[in-house]
Amino acid sequence: MGDLLLALRTIVALAAVLGLLLWLNRRLQKGKAAGGNPFAALLPKKLKGMGAILPARQDAGPRPRAEKITVVARSGLGGKAQLVVAEFDGIRYVLGVTEHGVNVVDTQETIPADVAEEIAQPEVDAGPIAKTRRALKSVA
Repeated sequence: MGDLLLALRTIVALAAVLGLLLWLNRRLQKGKAAGGNPFAALLPKKLKGMGAILPARQDAGPRPRAEKITVVARSGLGGKAQLVVAEFDGIRYVLGVTEHGVNVVDTQETIPADVAEEIAQPEVDAGPIAKTRRALKSVA
């Protein structure tokens, strides 16, 4: 009989906690839908003036997308030391990484894709006009 009462008490306590969570969820959703501070909906109607103290939530819109950091190459130098080549915003960084920190060894700008194609596939010499065009492309 004692075990049955203990199980019944446990079930009632669990139902009370779940009911409280559902009630809080509904109240917060109402406050969020109203456009104000979601926690203002938790205040009783008599204390609605207190909601003005809480600042309204500012939706800044979509966040700007962060630039990608790409690891180009990685080489182990010893126990816990590595040499890493990472690219960020058109610049390649050679980093020395140890368990104590990260040190920048060298930096260099990456070659744009159109220039890399010209280097990979040189044009057939078509005279001085082609050389002038190629020189103007490299300057621009």
